[in-house]
This record gives sequence, C-alpha cells and structure tokens, in this order.
Amino acid sequence: MKKLFWILVVVLLTIAVVPLASQAAPLSKLSWHAAYYDNPNLSGQPRLVTFVDPLDLDFGTGSPNPDIPRDRFSARFTTTRHLEEGTYLFLLDVDDGARVWLDGKLIIDAWDLGAKQNVKARVYVDKTGDHQLQVAYFEDTGRASISFRWVKLGDRHDIVGSWRGEYFNNRNLAGDPVMVRSDSAINFDWNSGSPHPKVPRDNFSVRWTRSIYLDRDGLYTFQIQHDDGMRVYVDGKIIYESWYDQSVTYKTRKVPLKAGYRTFVVEYYDHVGNAIAYVRLKGDPGDYSPVEPDPGSAGLVVDNDSGYFRWGGPTSSRFVTKGGYGANFYWTYNTASSAQNSGQWCAPLSKAGNYEVYAFIPGDRATTTRARYLIYHFGQRDERVVDQSRYSNEFVSLGIYYFGADGNECVTLYDATGEAQGTAQIAFDAVKFVPR
Repeated sequence: MKKLFWILVVVLLTIAVVPLASQAAPLSKLSWHAAYYDNPNLSGQPRLVTFVDPLDLDFGTGSPNPDIPRDRFSARFTTTRHLEEGTYLFLLDVDDGARVWLDGKLIIDAWDLGAKQNVKARVYVDKTGDHQLQVAYFEDTGRASISFRWVKLGDRHDIVGSWRGEYFNNRNLAGDPVMVRSDSAINFDWNSGSPHPKVPRDNFSVRWTRSIYLDRDGLYTFQIQHDDGMRVYVDGKIIYESWYDQSVTYKTRKVPLKAGYRTFVVEYYDHVGNAIAYVRLKGDPGDYSPVEPDPGSAGLVVDNDSGYFRWGGPTSSRFVTKGGYGANFYWTYNTASSAQNSGQWCAPLSKAGNYEVYAFIPGDRATTTRARYLIYHFGQRDERVVDQSRYSNEFVSLGIYYFGADGNECVTLYDATGEAQGTAQIAFDAVKFVPR
C-alpha cells in the first residue's frame, strides 16, 4: 500500500512538471517582453504580460486579450539585442501612436492620434554589444497595429547615403582604381576636364556603388544622362545599357523593384571631349532624416560674425538679435518666390574629404518651415530644406558631402521659401563642418 502511494506521488509530480516545461520552452525563444495596460497612458499595473517576436502586431478592431479593451489601451515592449557598430535604419509603422528608445535615448517620437504612420530614423550605434530597445504604444479608437524593425545601412567607415566611386585611368574599368572616394550624388559635368588630378581628362571610367533600403514594392523612375557610355544595375541585374561613344543622352527608365535592401551599381566611361554623368532615383527612398549624435565641439564653425560669412542683400533687411550660437545671429523676413537676401558661409577647409554639414538654429526668430540651404561642394550643388520652427538652439544636420577644399565651396541660405510673403522669419547663425 505504501509502495502504491509513492508511485502515485511520482506520477502526479511528473504530470505537473511536464506541462510547465513544455510551456516554458517557447518563451525562451521570444525576445520582446510585452506588457499591456487597460488605459492609454501605461498607468498602473499591466493587465497582461507576455512575449512576442517579431514586434509585428495587427489587432484589427479588436484587442490583444479579453482583459484588454478594444479601444484606449497601451503597451510597453522591451528587448535587448546585440548590435554591431554602424549606422542603422529603424522603421516604425503604427496606428495610433508610439515612441522608441535606444539605450534610454528617444530616437522616434510618433505619439499622435490618427491613421497609420510610417516613420524612419537613421541612428549611428557607436559601440558593438548588447543594446536595450523599448517601444511604448497606445491605441485610441478604430484599428490597432504596430510593427517595428531595423536594417543595418553601413559599417563604421561607410558614408551612408553616398555613392562609393572607383575611378580608373582607362575606359574599361580595368585593373585597380587610381582613386576611390565617396560621392554624395552622381551629378557631374566635367566638360572637357578631369574628375581629379589623378584621373586623365579623356579615356577614363568610373564605377559607383550604393545600397538603399526600399520600404515598399513599387515602380521606380531612374533619370539618366551621360556622355559617353553608361550601364546601370540593380542587385546585379542590368536595367540600362548604352555602352558606346555618344553625345549627351537623356533617358528615363521605370523599373519595378521589391521592398528591401537593394544594391545599385552605375558604370560609366568617357572617351574624348565632354564628360557628363548623371543618375537619379526619383523620390530617392534613401533620403530619410537622420537621428545623429550632437556634433559637440568637433569640426570647424563659421559663425555669422566670422570673416567667412557674407550677407547678400540690403543691410536694411538684415536684423540682429542677441543669442544663438555666439553673441548674436541675423534674421530677416521671407519672400514668396524671388530671393532678395541671403547668407553665405564659406568653408575654409584645409583638407579634402567627407564632411557632415550642420546649421545652428537659434531659439528665436526662426519660424520658417522651408529654409532652403544650398551646399556647394566639389563642383556640385545639393539642396536641403529645413523646418527651422521645429528646432531651438541646436545644430541640425544637412547631410554628408565630399569637399575638395579649394576655397570656393560654401553653404548658402536664401530668404525665398515659398511661404506667403513676409509671414515667416529666417535665422542665419552658425554652420559647422565636421570631418567624417
């Protein structure tokens, strides 16, 4: 009898333990800790705690659990992931709102009511190791969904958003390149000259390579212009070929591409005479706003009271206010179309290379939503439009560009914004050039 009793005890213990082991095993594979609240404010104790992976949830018009209401609920998702040093693109799709933190730093703020939002942030992770990610989410009414993911855009020394240009001293891309550099765009008109003293005026070739994350399937338009020959590839597949001597040719190509990380290669050669190379992916999906670390004290600053700053226009239209980066800054009212005033910061760089350009936006007299900064660098011109009203006493990145340090490169800000005449104020303060 006593023996039978102990056999029954062993059987009951086995039955009790086995289900626990079978339930615990899947949880070890799930990497997002999810806590759901029965209010939209993440208040009090969570009503439901579970694990999800990936963080890609669509509740429709329902809720995560019968204990959670269909509307006006919230959730907090946390995980620790190993990330290598480099630049990452974080992608958030959410209905209604969410915020994202990386190691305690807010990198995405989309805490808004309304239809589904698609938000991207580019972040440089400066240390290889384990990093904590936290996502706060709330649902108001209607449909409820959240999806969060990331892709690595480049390693430590990659200039994200630029083309890697390999320049050859022959027409056939043969042998080793005589020069390798980062080009912010393929937009060159060398006329009868040379791209660089290391490259001959005639009989040279170039191969440009760039990877871009496409966030959707679509029909993408390529704008192409060249003299002499050019080829364009996507993921190793040729989409355009015109590899022969010719005068300047302009073409467009519409190409269906799948979402994801795509690699683009452009090959070009010049025989004799004019040399022109231009390729643009219309509506470049790689042109997302970066979330970068503060440039701090690194780099070269040109303030508005520097000898390298020039004012263009009547001084009667230029107003001075204390504060900003230095002792003061300039400002003026906007024009609707034709520019009447401008500020120009010359780049007194002693060494050619890649530089990130920052504009300092003061906390006062900066109300325009369309400040047009033109960056003139290495024979090219790029434009960045900044909503000055969003910033207060901080540097804002205008992007990374290759500068030849020839003394003729500059950043220019015009007062023509497209807003109704005289309705906005434009601030002209400091510009910083940071080596990258």
